[in-house]
Amino acid sequence: MKNFKKIVIGGLVGMSLIATACSSGPSEEQLNTLGETRQAAEAGEQQVKDLEKEKRSLQSELEAKQQELSRAQAEKARVEKAVSDSGEKGEGGMTE
Repeated sequence: MKNFKKIVIGGLVGMSLIATACSSGPSEEQLNTLGETRQAAEAGEQQVKDLEKEKRSLQSELEAKQQELSRAQAEKARVEKAVSDSGEKGEGGMTE
């Protein structure tokens, strides 16, 4: 008997859900909400595209700066070596 009551109650709940879900169409409020949600999604997608474009730009800029840094470090090492070499030659060649 308990199982029968559960089946009947479950059937009634199921039928009431089906009845409310099968309305004639979406309400005006639901359509407005859908439109707002769609606009928010489109705005979010556009923001993602904009941020990805900015990220690519920043990555290119970073790569350029890293190359510039590498060149500057190589130039610094070259100058330090030249200074070191000229200092050694200058000290060895001088006699008092």
